[in-house]
Amino acid sequence: MQSSGAGPRSAKSRILVVEDDRSSRNALSALLRLSGYEVLNAATLTEGQALLADSPDCVILDLMLPDGNGTDLLSYVRAHHLPISVVVTTGAIDWSTTLSPPNATPDVIFPKPVDYRQLVTWLDDHCWVQ
Repeated sequence: MQSSGAGPRSAKSRILVVEDDRSSRNALSALLRLSGYEVLNAATLTEGQALLADSPDCVILDLMLPDGNGTDLLSYVRAHHLPISVVVTTGAIDWSTTLSPPNATPDVIFPKPVDYRQLVTWLDDHCWVQ
Protein backbone atom coordinates (compact mmCIF):
# COMPACT_ATOMS: atom_id res chain seq x y z
CA MET A 1 0.00 0.00 0.00
CA GLN A 2 1.39 3.43 -0.91
CA SER A 3 0.67 6.87 0.47
CA SER A 4 0.63 9.80 -1.92
CA GLY A 5 4.18 10.22 -3.13
CA ALA A 6 5.82 8.83 -0.03
CA GLY A 7 7.09 5.44 -1.22
CA PRO A 8 6.36 2.07 0.38
CA ARG A 9 5.32 1.90 4.01
CA SER A 10 7.76 -0.11 6.03
CA ALA A 11 5.92 -0.26 9.35
CA LYS A 12 2.46 0.38 10.72
CA SER A 13 1.95 3.56 12.67
CA ARG A 14 0.62 3.45 16.18
CA ILE A 15 -2.36 5.76 16.68
CA LEU A 16 -3.62 6.74 20.14
CA VAL A 17 -7.34 7.55 20.10
CA VAL A 18 -8.40 9.64 23.11
CA GLU A 19 -12.20 9.83 23.00
CA ASP A 20 -14.65 9.51 25.89
CA ASP A 21 -17.64 8.45 23.78
CA ARG A 22 -17.33 4.66 23.68
CA SER A 23 -19.26 4.17 20.43
CA SER A 24 -17.21 6.82 18.62
CA ARG A 25 -13.94 5.48 20.02
CA ASN A 26 -14.74 1.88 19.10
CA ALA A 27 -15.94 2.74 15.59
CA LEU A 28 -12.94 4.94 14.85
CA SER A 29 -10.53 2.35 16.25
CA ALA A 30 -12.08 -0.43 14.17
CA LEU A 31 -11.87 1.65 10.98
CA LEU A 32 -8.26 2.61 11.70
CA ARG A 33 -7.32 -1.04 12.24
CA LEU A 34 -8.95 -1.93 8.92
CA SER A 35 -6.80 0.79 7.34
CA GLY A 36 -3.65 -0.86 8.68
CA TYR A 37 -2.96 1.15 11.81
CA GLU A 38 -2.12 -0.19 15.25
CA VAL A 39 -4.54 1.48 17.66
CA LEU A 40 -4.33 2.33 21.34
CA ASN A 41 -7.51 3.53 23.11
CA ALA A 42 -8.11 5.92 25.98
CA ALA A 43 -11.39 7.23 27.36
CA THR A 44 -9.88 9.90 29.62
CA LEU A 45 -7.09 12.43 29.74
CA THR A 46 -5.33 10.37 32.43
CA GLU A 47 -5.46 7.18 30.34
CA GLY A 48 -4.25 9.08 27.27
CA GLN A 49 -1.28 10.55 29.08
CA ALA A 50 -0.33 7.12 30.45
CA LEU A 51 -0.44 5.63 26.93
CA LEU A 52 2.03 8.22 25.63
CA ALA A 53 4.65 5.88 27.18
CA ASP A 54 3.77 3.40 24.39
CA SER A 55 5.22 5.86 21.83
CA PRO A 56 2.30 6.50 19.49
CA ASP A 57 3.17 8.18 16.20
CA CYS A 58 -0.06 10.14 16.23
CA VAL A 59 -2.80 11.07 18.71
CA ILE A 60 -6.41 11.61 17.72
CA LEU A 61 -7.65 13.77 20.55
CA ASP A 62 -11.11 14.85 21.66
CA LEU A 63 -11.07 18.19 23.50
CA MET A 64 -13.88 17.61 25.99
CA LEU A 65 -12.98 14.69 28.24
CA PRO A 66 -14.51 13.68 31.58
CA ASP A 67 -11.37 14.42 33.61
CA GLY A 68 -10.14 17.54 31.83
CA ASN A 69 -9.55 19.29 28.56
CA GLY A 70 -7.73 17.52 25.73
CA THR A 71 -5.57 20.62 25.30
CA ASP A 72 -3.74 19.55 28.47
CA LEU A 73 -2.53 16.42 26.66
CA LEU A 74 -1.69 18.46 23.57
CA SER A 75 0.30 20.93 25.68
CA TYR A 76 2.14 18.04 27.36
CA VAL A 77 3.14 16.57 23.97
CA ARG A 78 4.38 19.95 22.76
CA ALA A 79 6.14 20.98 26.02
CA HIS A 80 8.05 17.68 26.12
CA HIS A 81 8.89 17.85 22.40
CA LEU A 82 7.45 14.40 21.80
CA PRO A 83 7.66 13.31 18.13
CA ILE A 84 3.90 12.83 17.89
CA SER A 85 1.46 14.36 15.43
CA VAL A 86 -1.73 15.55 17.13
CA VAL A 87 -5.12 15.51 15.44
CA VAL A 88 -7.88 17.28 17.34
CA THR A 89 -11.48 16.20 16.81
CA THR A 90 -14.15 18.31 18.40
CA GLY A 91 -17.83 19.02 18.37
CA ALA A 92 -17.29 22.35 20.14
CA ILE A 93 -18.69 25.23 18.15
CA ASP A 94 -15.96 27.68 19.17
CA TRP A 95 -12.97 25.39 19.61
CA SER A 96 -10.52 28.18 18.71
CA THR A 97 -10.90 29.76 22.15
CA THR A 98 -9.87 26.45 23.75
CA LEU A 99 -6.60 26.22 21.83
CA SER A 100 -3.94 28.76 22.71
CA PRO A 101 -0.58 28.69 20.92
CA PRO A 102 2.21 27.79 21.12
CA ASN A 103 1.79 24.75 23.39
CA ALA A 104 -1.74 23.93 22.29
CA THR A 105 -1.43 23.98 18.52
CA PRO A 106 -2.50 20.70 16.90
CA ASP A 107 -1.23 19.53 13.53
CA VAL A 108 -4.79 19.48 12.19
CA ILE A 109 -8.36 19.92 13.46
CA PHE A 110 -11.34 17.89 12.25
CA PRO A 111 -14.82 19.00 13.35
CA LYS A 112 -17.23 16.30 14.47
CA PRO A 113 -18.75 14.37 12.92
CA VAL A 114 -15.35 13.47 11.51
CA ASP A 115 -15.14 12.70 7.81
CA TYR A 116 -13.28 9.38 8.02
CA ARG A 117 -11.93 9.59 4.46
CA GLN A 118 -10.38 13.00 5.11
CA LEU A 119 -8.94 11.80 8.41
CA VAL A 120 -7.34 8.66 6.99
CA THR A 121 -5.98 10.62 4.01
CA TRP A 122 -4.31 13.01 6.45
CA LEU A 123 -2.99 10.12 8.56
CA ASP A 124 -1.65 8.34 5.48
CA ASP A 125 0.27 11.48 4.52
CA HIS A 126 1.56 12.37 8.00
CA CYS A 127 1.57 9.39 10.37
CA TRP A 128 3.13 6.40 8.63
CA VAL A 129 6.50 5.18 9.81
CA GLN A 130 8.84 5.18 6.82
